[in-house]
Amino acid sequence: MPQNHDLRGRIAGQSAMAAVVEAQSRRAPRGTVARLFGVSPLTKQSRAQYRGAVGELLVGSILDRLGHSWDVLHGVPLGDTSLDHFAVGRAGVFAVTVVNCQGDDVAVNGDELIVARSVSTAIVTARTAARAVAAALTTALGRDVDVIAVLVMVEPVKVSMLAIPADVQILTSMQLEQWLASAPALFTGDEVATLSTAAEASTTWPHPQQAAQKSRNLTRAFVRIHDDVRTASLRSFFWIVTALIVTFLSVWVLVSVLTELVVTS
Repeated sequence: MPQNHDLRGRIAGQSAMAAVVEAQSRRAPRGTVARLFGVSPLTKQSRAQYRGAVGELLVGSILDRLGHSWDVLHGVPLGDTSLDHFAVGRAGVFAVTVVNCQGDDVAVNGDELIVARSVSTAIVTARTAARAVAAALTTALGRDVDVIAVLVMVEPVKVSMLAIPADVQILTSMQLEQWLASAPALFTGDEVATLSTAAEASTTWPHPQQAAQKSRNLTRAFVRIHDDVRTASLRSFFWIVTALIVTFLSVWVLVSVLTELVVTS
């Protein structure tokens, strides 16, 4: 099978990072006052994409350290969409979809993923992606290939499992590595190699998407944006703390003055 070097060279979160970089390239530079007071450099359009990219990067780093017995691909093209992460090892074939839930309470109720009281379709998306991956690999290899749908929630504050879907494995990012490492072996090394070769073949996936930018240039551009976001957050936090301290001191001085007036009167 012809090898898809573009797919093998893709990095975790590449599509989301490219969208963030593209959106930010159209934004006018922040003024001095906005920078000083920590106004976020992100546009309204790019905030969700930025959050998604950060989540995919974290999960990608977890998958990449599974070891040599696993093969991992990122941003696998599925036509108009892409799969966040593909992993194959002796434990099976996994289609991994990521939702960044940092700082949010999450509830799972059947096909509904409720993040910070907003209903997400991520569970349905994870199931659909796994079926698309299974269909593509089945066609490529000429035999049925089972693919496990995995939805990874990145660093939620609290998870309430109200009703668990039977065909989608739902994990937090803290659980992912141990769950994969402890899964029982289903394939031999040769079978893993065959599946890996099929997964990176250019003919396996529908309408392969070309990378928007070279991964190295894209990473540099995204890191610059990430640094700006982090700096803005720190400055914003500084001013909030400063405002609280000033408010406290103002109240303390006012109370002291009033107390002194009462005593002297």
